[in-house]
Amino acid sequence: METRLSTAETHTPFLVPKLPSLKRKRPPQIEIPNILQEIQTDNLRFTHQNDAVCFGGNGFGVVSRKGKKKFMEDSHRVVPCSVGSSDKSFFGVYDGHGGGKAADFVAENLHKNVLEMLKDCKDKVEKEEAFKAAYLRTDCDFLEEGVVSGACCVTALIQNQEMIVSNLGDCRAVLCRGGVAEALTTDHRAGRDDERERIENQGGYVEFHRGAWRVHGILAISRSIGDGHLKKWVVAEPETRILELEEDMEFLVLASDGLWDVVSNQEAVDTVLSVQGQRKTPRESEDESLFKGLVNVSPSSKLRRVSLVKQPKCAKHLSHYHSENESPYHEVESPPSKSRKITALKRVKMKSESCWAKEASKELVNLAVSRGSMDDITVVIVDIKHYKC
Repeated sequence: METRLSTAETHTPFLVPKLPSLKRKRPPQIEIPNILQEIQTDNLRFTHQNDAVCFGGNGFGVVSRKGKKKFMEDSHRVVPCSVGSSDKSFFGVYDGHGGGKAADFVAENLHKNVLEMLKDCKDKVEKEEAFKAAYLRTDCDFLEEGVVSGACCVTALIQNQEMIVSNLGDCRAVLCRGGVAEALTTDHRAGRDDERERIENQGGYVEFHRGAWRVHGILAISRSIGDGHLKKWVVAEPETRILELEEDMEFLVLASDGLWDVVSNQEAVDTVLSVQGQRKTPRESEDESLFKGLVNVSPSSKLRRVSLVKQPKCAKHLSHYHSENESPYHEVESPPSKSRKITALKRVKMKSESCWAKEASKELVNLAVSRGSMDDITVVIVDIKHYKC
């Protein structure tokens, strides 16, 4: 028998049970690993004091900047060698590996050993031996610390119209001579034929690993201070050159491989020359011409007379040479004097020299960064003209 349902029965709606309202929850904060935090927060504009050092003095400029490593491993040193001697200075750039302790140790001690060993040295052979002894003593003293790390070095000592340049590893010294770059040092890399032969003669070996020739497959440089685990093959004996200061010598660039890996010698020199040219204002040119005797000096001259404020003649370390906002000059009211004006213009010229050297160092560091250098970069520029008679 067929049963029919009523209309009301056939259209009875299906009731859906009422569910509790859902509240959207905030997702948990994403934890970024330390290595990623380092890459993202390592500001390239030097907002942190430990990321960069930038200063200049009479005849030199220094810029040192941390790369993508967690800790800064570069170091440097600028030291006047004797009280009251403005034509005698020591400059050093040190590039650490395996940590920064070796570079810091060398920056603190190498110049002291050099100055001690150089006492009473007269001829070139004695001076070369003195530098060798100073480097070896610094290396020996650091090895006694028991720290497993090392440092490459490049140093320049200017005294008595003479320049002594030494190096270990891949820090480099490049001289500008008449606008042309001249490398004063040769990088000590494991792939260099003579270095490879020396290492093999000592029972070691060099193999290609991770894109470079390395001592025992570990270290890409063949000379350094430290690296005690490879000391039999990675020696601390520097190569040293002694040059007389000549008229066509303009400036010296000392830098770690963070610069030289991406910037050629001539490119570095051209960049510095470009900065020099850009900073040449008409007033500076007039002052320079006056200093060279190309413009007559008369009592009616309206040139501002300036005088150097007395400052200490020597400082142990020039990392805080002076603040950029502090001017070492003040205007004085004195009778017109040709000798006073010439002296004042010398001071203006010296101040201009320190400015361009510092600005040129900045430009070289920025150039290396723009080309992808992720290493620590330290640049020291020495104005050799400042030390000529």
